[in-house]
Amino acid sequence: MQHRIRAIWILAILACGFTVISFNLIQIQLVQHDKYWRMAVKNHLHPETIAPRRGTIFDSDGYIMAQTQQVFDVCVDGKLLDHPSDRLAQFAQILQVPVTQLTAAFDPRNRHGYLAKNVDDSVVKQLKALKLNSLIIEPHDLRSYPNTELAAHILGYVDPSTGHGLAGMEKEMDKSLTGVPGERWVELDARNREIAGYQTRETPAINGYNVTLTVKMAIQHVVEDQLDQIVETYQPASAYIVLMDPHTGEILAMGSRPTFDPNNRQTFQRDALPNRCITDMVEPGSIFKIITLAAALNERAINLETPIFCENGSFYYGGKYLKDDEPNGTLPAMEVLAQSSNIGFAKIALTYLHEDKLYQYAKAFGIGQRTNLLDGQGESTGLLRSVDKWSALSITRIPMGQEVAATPLQMATAMSVIANGGRLMVPQLAKQVTDETGRVVKVYQPRIVRQVISPDAARDVARALQQVTIDGTAKNIHIDGHSFAGKTGTAQKFVDGAYSHTKFVSSFIGFMPAEDPAFVALVMVDEPHTAKYYGAEVSAPVFANIAKQVAQIMDIAPDQAVTPAPTLTANNPRTL
Repeated sequence: MQHRIRAIWILAILACGFTVISFNLIQIQLVQHDKYWRMAVKNHLHPETIAPRRGTIFDSDGYIMAQTQQVFDVCVDGKLLDHPSDRLAQFAQILQVPVTQLTAAFDPRNRHGYLAKNVDDSVVKQLKALKLNSLIIEPHDLRSYPNTELAAHILGYVDPSTGHGLAGMEKEMDKSLTGVPGERWVELDARNREIAGYQTRETPAINGYNVTLTVKMAIQHVVEDQLDQIVETYQPASAYIVLMDPHTGEILAMGSRPTFDPNNRQTFQRDALPNRCITDMVEPGSIFKIITLAAALNERAINLETPIFCENGSFYYGGKYLKDDEPNGTLPAMEVLAQSSNIGFAKIALTYLHEDKLYQYAKAFGIGQRTNLLDGQGESTGLLRSVDKWSALSITRIPMGQEVAATPLQMATAMSVIANGGRLMVPQLAKQVTDETGRVVKVYQPRIVRQVISPDAARDVARALQQVTIDGTAKNIHIDGHSFAGKTGTAQKFVDGAYSHTKFVSSFIGFMPAEDPAFVALVMVDEPHTAKYYGAEVSAPVFANIAKQVAQIMDIAPDQAVTPAPTLTANNPRTL
């Protein structure tokens, strides 16, 4: 009997135990399944981020300007490397570096010593052919700029640690270029090594979009070459060139000096990194006169034949004398521009515009306002003081480009108003965004800010600007077969509270052809260090050099007869 009771108790206890165990199993497998599944995954599976490939930046003709390439770092396990001296000599030959460089860096105790970084696939293939288990090849992506310094300020550069854009269009278009990271889960063994046969789910990365710019690389090459020649000839503090399509606002080329190579961060110098075409504001001098003339013509206060008395070269107003380089009496308004009479423009503003109108038109042309071309990258607003802050002299100085400051891009945009029939366009660098298959994701259409002046007023200013190149301050430059229009500028720099007589900004701004222009170009040289400093001597010839080459690149048809070349003869000594 006692044995039977004992057996019953044992069975009861076992039943209770199994009940408890079953209850816990139900809890684990049904009620708290997700919790314990996550714990198991955490212990055995490891998530890895799959980096997306950053998009490529193209010029308007489809040439690569910035791209992401797979490159490799080459390392060696010092403990596994046999015959180090012989092997290092082999490595040096393949990597094309001095063997002494590798020998000095090699440490037989280092299990992960770097031999080279960022080598390409052809080098890796040669190294793998050695079949050494001591070599460690590590792939990674590298952002590269195949044209080195070309368009560096337009393209900008990326953060090498994050891959995100830090400047230029790399920053402006970062969201489009970056893409979306993917994720891969791998199972690890007891030593935290991946078990290849047990790979689980994977969410692929979405590579970044490609961006096509408005820039034309062939024209950008011309601009870079001319900037280098400016630096070599004049050793300026800085130099700027901007080319744009006046009808769309598209930037065809843009550059400044000093510059940098975005491939090599070790060589970056702080003063070379900013895009000075948008960050630097300078007093434009006489190229600002296009705005004054346009304002007076648009108000119908004058026409191109209106006589303006230029005071024979000396004008006393507001307690100060204003001088012209060449004394003139009465000139028609067109010739006032052609001869770049400071006094003539002071008289136009005093007599026909007055302070409020001049201020309103300068503002309407975009002076004193950011273009937002590269948002948040240090663009200057320029300087256009409100009328209540003008002095008695301001109405005579602002019309000729003093007491006002603009960026090179602002002035190029202002000239585009004249060239396109009176419209202020939004300058733009992005043309379109496409995916990997070439599907167009977004197209950037031209945008009009406002109608600044009438088409008739714009046409009259253009006529006057063409006269500048025929018998005015720019008559020294010629572009055979092509008409063009433009304005010279020689601005005294404001230094230590006064206008300097030794430091100048030399400029030329123009467009070609004179009717229905294909492009507007600004050339500006800050402090040329030679005896030459007038815009007609320094910047106008650069404009002519650029225009001749751009005419070929853009296939601009000649609209004038070509001047025959002079015959070289002993009786014609001027041609010898």
